[in-house]
Amino acid sequence: MSFFVEVAIMAVQLVFGIALFVAGLRIILPLSRARFSNPLCQLVYKVTNPLVGPLSQILPPYRKLSIAAVVLGWLIILVEVCVILLLLGTLPNLLLIPLSLGGLLYYLLGFAFWAIVIRAIMSFFTVDYSNPAVEVLYAITDPLLKPFDRLPPHNVGFNLSPMYAGFAIRVAMLLLTKLFGPYVVLFARL
Repeated sequence: MSFFVEVAIMAVQLVFGIALFVAGLRIILPLSRARFSNPLCQLVYKVTNPLVGPLSQILPPYRKLSIAAVVLGWLIILVEVCVILLLLGTLPNLLLIPLSLGGLLYYLLGFAFWAIVIRAIMSFFTVDYSNPAVEVLYAITDPLLKPFDRLPPHNVGFNLSPMYAGFAIRVAMLLLTKLFGPYVVLFARL
């Protein structure tokens, strides 16, 4: 593989990675019930509405899950992999469709894992809870950590729920790797 092809692949991964990050937030924010008037939420909705809006008329949401945002994330991963394969001189095939769905789920699980890690690290510092980014981070991670709050040990001076949740997420990611094969990891970089 030539130097210029590798640079082109890196550029494609950067552009599509940013797009997938925003689409992933669009999927996660309604599920986490983050405050809609939060400036970061407003930014995500304004950036994604030109694509998610028309899609949501065709694909209505299921409860709090925006099917249109899921389709957008899936299409971003699918197009990214197709572009990378074309840069490598390989033609894409139909096997990419289910693999890219697994890749999207793998990406969202990785996103949740790193959000929990960042929250755990932030717990060691004094945090301004009125900061929009902190508010969104807590809104995303609170539902993930709540089921693990009841697990022992109790009254030890610190909360082990991030460790339990991170372990559960990593097990789910490993299960996805076993279900879809190691190729699912190529679709998501987290």
